Amino acid sequence: MCDFWSSLSTTDLRSEANVELRLVIPLLRALGYSDEDIDAKFPVVFQEGRQGRRPEADFVCFHGPLHIRDTSLLVVEAKRPGEALPDGKSQGESYASNLRAPLLLLTNGETLEIWQLQKTQDSVCVLATPVFSLPAKRGEIEGLLSKQAVLDYCKTFQVKTILEASADYGRFETAELSRILRHERREASIDRTLVRGEQASLEFLASEQLLDKCPHGAIIVASSGYGKTTLCRRLLRKAIEERQRTNRSLLPFDVPLPDLEQSNVSVLDFMLQRLSAHCPNVVSVPALQMIMRDKGGAIFCDGFDRTTPAFQKKVAVELAQLLRDYPLVQLFVFARGASRPALPLPLLELSALSDDQVRELEGLILSEGNSSWFSIIGMLPPTLRSLCEHPLLLRQILGYWKRNNDFPRQIDRIFRSWLDNVLETEPNDHASSIRREQALTLVAQATVDAPIARTDALTLFDRNNLPASILNELIGCDALHIDGAVIEVRHEALADYLRTTALVAKTENDVLALIPALTMPADSFFPVLLIAQLRTRELQSAFWKRLSEAGLSRYLDALRYRFDLTSELESFDADSLSRHFLEDLLDGIETPLDSFFPKLRGAVMDHLIDDGSGTLAATGMVPKGRRALGYKLHPLEETGSRVTVAPAAFPGILRMVDLDLSRFRIDCARLLGMTLLRDTVLDAVKHQDLTGGPIWAAERLIGRVRYLAEKRDVPFTLTDDFDKLEAILAPHADAWVAENAFFGGERFSVQSLLDDIAVLRADGQTALDPWWRCLGWDESAVAQSDETVRRLLDEEYRRVQLAYCEVVTTSLPILAGPASYFAALPVRWSFTVPPLSDPPTYRGGCWAASPVAAWKNAGADVVIASKAAIATEQDWNTTLKNLGALGRPHAHIPRFTGSMAFLPRYDGTQWNGHFDGATPVVHEVCSWLKEEVESLFRPLPGSDGAF
Repeated sequence: MCDFWSSLSTTDLRSEANVELRLVIPLLRALGYSDEDIDAKFPVVFQEGRQGRRPEADFVCFHGPLHIRDTSLLVVEAKRPGEALPDGKSQGESYASNLRAPLLLLTNGETLEIWQLQKTQDSVCVLATPVFSLPAKRGEIEGLLSKQAVLDYCKTFQVKTILEASADYGRFETAELSRILRHERREASIDRTLVRGEQASLEFLASEQLLDKCPHGAIIVASSGYGKTTLCRRLLRKAIEERQRTNRSLLPFDVPLPDLEQSNVSVLDFMLQRLSAHCPNVVSVPALQMIMRDKGGAIFCDGFDRTTPAFQKKVAVELAQLLRDYPLVQLFVFARGASRPALPLPLLELSALSDDQVRELEGLILSEGNSSWFSIIGMLPPTLRSLCEHPLLLRQILGYWKRNNDFPRQIDRIFRSWLDNVLETEPNDHASSIRREQALTLVAQATVDAPIARTDALTLFDRNNLPASILNELIGCDALHIDGAVIEVRHEALADYLRTTALVAKTENDVLALIPALTMPADSFFPVLLIAQLRTRELQSAFWKRLSEAGLSRYLDALRYRFDLTSELESFDADSLSRHFLEDLLDGIETPLDSFFPKLRGAVMDHLIDDGSGTLAATGMVPKGRRALGYKLHPLEETGSRVTVAPAAFPGILRMVDLDLSRFRIDCARLLGMTLLRDTVLDAVKHQDLTGGPIWAAERLIGRVRYLAEKRDVPFTLTDDFDKLEAILAPHADAWVAENAFFGGERFSVQSLLDDIAVLRADGQTALDPWWRCLGWDESAVAQSDETVRRLLDEEYRRVQLAYCEVVTTSLPILAGPASYFAALPVRWSFTVPPLSDPPTYRGGCWAASPVAAWKNAGADVVIASKAAIATEQDWNTTLKNLGALGRPHAHIPRFTGSMAFLPRYDGTQWNGHFDGATPVVHEVCSWLKEEVESLFRPLPGSDGAF
């Protein structure tokens, strides 16, 4: 401390940074504040100060490890030399109001002022001196600003409740709080959700509510890695904080049950040892019993499931007696669900992370206090995203991103790390870890279809020369789950990893023989984990044929995580490399097309090779040593080969890919094939090359008839009957209309019009139905009347839903899942349209949508008003509740609310003046389908390179 006072005259204070570094920080240390007491740039809401300044103080000194308003002692504001000091009275009172700091230190390196908060809440300048005079004022400064002096001064203020609340046991609580905060600095924590009750009457509690909502405590259960220990620490910290800042009398105790078992003492003896180490006045169990009886205690017991069965019985009895003998005690016990204690306490289950909690934890881990971070959760591939509800795995994924600015490309490494964490043994005890993994793998292989009996597990271990005690070890590390008389791996995803690891350890011939019989459950990690470990092209080729059974999202993730075959492919000669590449390219189109979009096969082939009934073939070359390839797709000739290794040449569409520029590996053929399939499906949607029912056929037919009349001068009108249309169209049934299709123009076959007419005839219709004319649409008017708008929007949005459902059911059943927009229908829109102006102009509108029970209610309500009501979060929550009540709990409404600049037009012209003939119904349906298809393919990686 003396060094500061003696060396002050030589200190360079020419800048604000130097003032902070060479004056303020050394002065605070000389006054008795440790680095742990000082927070730089501490957030505070200023009432006075610079315009536009960030709400933070330069330095704040605290008492103890808990840095909150109730523990603040001193605020420091440093300015650059020559800058005027702010009004200390106003600023000091502002700090006192917001931080409750009783002293304010102001300095610009030339002058130093100390402002002291009085009991009247006014601030008074108690010292103002030049900085060069500080050594002479040392005694006065220490008497005002030293840590002990400020602590003594705080005792005169009732707001500093921490000093009174912790007067008796402050050292104990401070030590516990310091220990907890060390953990939290290494591992960020968030508020969690817990569930109480049976399925029919669930109650959801935030972990921050537990101390108040559960006055006697609770038993909290969760799987391994779900954050029981983190939650235990968080609750303990909250109990200490509340005791320090409020009148809560319960003295908090951390009693880890594995430690208690090893100590071989009672719960009260264990608590006494922890307390008496810091509070010598509490030296006996009777003294502690008096505290428990008169004031109570909050006891947190983590790790019940990590103790031996004998100890579990013993400690459960002891805890029950504790609750009986000391009614003021609040007890929280943390355990796995299968090994929870029988205590008269409510049972709460720790829930998986919700989407909001995932993002909150992401913010804590990625931001590190920096406001410039951005969220990556929405960009995660489905396989990784589905793992994020597990806190342990989410931390691993986010940690990988922090280190590499990319998502893990080798997903098996995540599972390897997870497994190592679950099977953790003593340091360097590799033999025990290997033995546990062998035993766990045996259980995983035996429980593919269902759990096995515990006796069968022991038989498995004995047959493989593993000791029976390994069962207890696996239960102890929470790797196995026991439910009654049966047993299984605790985490099914981890079991999938063990199964794939065991499979790929076999010979290649054995694996090839087993692949055809493998099951591919859609919710399993098995297929993605297996493709990540299959190390030859032959093995991967055999497995891709089975992968489609696992669903599109798993198939797309398999493309991302497939094992890198570059070394093997580069060892082939140029001819073999080209042949293998083109074979994989064709399979990469055909296999997912037949599995996920079988109803679109004709449309896809039309767009790829101009032959809807043709078979796909390819010609091209992958030059040896070059990272560029050229190819073309074409129909397979009767006597031709599916793959021809030769330079691609006209006629046909020639395609070229530079692997380096596109960041593709040489084994990217299936990824390229899937990318091409995605683009082709989107083209089919864009050009309405989809089948549906009578509503879709009627709307599409009107648009194409109108287009032919306008662009090709075909003598059609919207009042024509089908006899006239067929008479004109039938002679040209093989013709196509393609107006600059390559640049986004219209493209459709004449046969498609004849097909629509056939669908409408089967529905009993005989002529085109421009329904908007019957509802009052005036083609010559700039704007329609209010009543016409009401009728038009109601009918349009009824037809939009019906046509959409027809197309999805007939052409794209993959969009009809329980979590889709399709599953949310029918809905009813509520439009707000501004009143007609004088003179009339084009009008827009705002809308919101809500689910309805029956299709007769589908459509739209229209309110004419100058201002629309803004949909709130409560409205959205009501919509979600209604979806659940209607039996559509997982469905989503992507267009819950929004606006349109112009109301729909029914003359074949879009709002931007482009004429394509299509009706608003067709445009809206195609817009929905485009978004849904793009969403389906969102997990498709854009390359093999880093993000």
